[in-house]
Amino acid sequence: MNLKKVNLIIGREFLIRVRKKSFLVATFVTPLLMAALVTVPTLMATLKDSNEKRIEVIDPTGIAQQVLENGNNTEFIFKTEGDLEYYKTHFAESGLHAVCVIEPAQNNSVEVRMYSTAQIDSDVQRYIAQQIGQEVENRKLASYNIPQLEEILRDISTDIQIKSLKWTEEGDEKETVTEVYMAIAYISSFLIYMFIFMYGSMVIRGVIEEKTNRIVEVIISSVKPVELMLGKIVGVALVALLQFFLWILLTGIIVVVVMALAGTGMLPNADTAQQIQGGIPSLVASFDSGDGVFTGIASTLSQIRLGQFLLSFCLYFIGGYLMYASMFAAVGSVSDAETDTQQFQLPITIPLILGLFIMMHTFQHPDSSLSVWASMIPFTSPMVMLARLPFGGVPLWQLLLSLVLLFATFIAVVHFSAKIYRVGILMYGKKITWKELWKWMRYKNG
Repeated sequence: MNLKKVNLIIGREFLIRVRKKSFLVATFVTPLLMAALVTVPTLMATLKDSNEKRIEVIDPTGIAQQVLENGNNTEFIFKTEGDLEYYKTHFAESGLHAVCVIEPAQNNSVEVRMYSTAQIDSDVQRYIAQQIGQEVENRKLASYNIPQLEEILRDISTDIQIKSLKWTEEGDEKETVTEVYMAIAYISSFLIYMFIFMYGSMVIRGVIEEKTNRIVEVIISSVKPVELMLGKIVGVALVALLQFFLWILLTGIIVVVVMALAGTGMLPNADTAQQIQGGIPSLVASFDSGDGVFTGIASTLSQIRLGQFLLSFCLYFIGGYLMYASMFAAVGSVSDAETDTQQFQLPITIPLILGLFIMMHTFQHPDSSLSVWASMIPFTSPMVMLARLPFGGVPLWQLLLSLVLLFATFIAVVHFSAKIYRVGILMYGKKITWKELWKWMRYKNG
């Protein structure tokens, strides 16, 4: 194999794809969409309806006046009686947001109805329901004439929260938040799945395009088929890594800028600069408002071996992509159009999808037999092992064995894919069967 020729093909594949408009659009539009998913819900949560809302409450029971209080943009007007027909005909000029009617009901309860010509604010509805419901409950309890009822209720009110602690190798106790492990496992595993599938499909399209345009006939006269296949696979991999890096960088910049301009208070101020210097865990802890949630998240993040995890992510991404891309290249070489690839592509994508489902099982049972074996099998290990790693407890021998099996399988897959690629890339107009693929893989000097 001539590595110089392979490098030339890698450079060609890389430059062709990064110069395409589709690459530029996807590279710069995707971060906007990803940043929107992060910032829009946060910004919407900070935006409140500033319109003044006047609500007339017709309440002969007197409950509402005791518990409903005016808010920043909400004003309650209490009456013991009112004519609903009058409100119905004069509602438009009344300037009211709604009319609330409270009437006695059976079992010492009340019935609450709200009328308006437009949609009633859901926050107002929840506030009224909560306050009225709590007051009715208190009155029912009081009707039993139980001495020292309030003290009894305070005494029996119990809120048990389980604090998860992890023993470190040094014997220390560290608080953990399982949901953080689950989020990291899901995101990393899904990224592996998405990139393998997306850029593997790009390899198929590239092979079919060159085969259809007969460009491959010219290229094959100068390089070996296996050199062309490897150059194409690695070239697309470099495009994927570049695009992935730009997505992370641009998304982070957009999120920071939007949050700063919006003034949502989501960004740490200058007083937290010293904490930020401690890395991601310190940055997360700097958001804490006193309830300990962010401190728990920061403690969890500090227990993840970030270097090992990032290295494992890169190795599983490279190994998984190279293995599947080799099979995708072979599929593209035996097809004259993208629609013809379905019969051969399905057996390749099934293990990917199966790995995605097992990954979801791994969230709940990272050390189960299914999770352990699936993290060893090369066709599912890129997703499943990355779902196990954030939880810790993966023996080093399992991690190393999984990687060795993954790259050994990649070498074997490249060997057989190259045999199919060598024959299929120059074959046109013939419907290829599985029997013929098996025969090609048995050829010598492939």
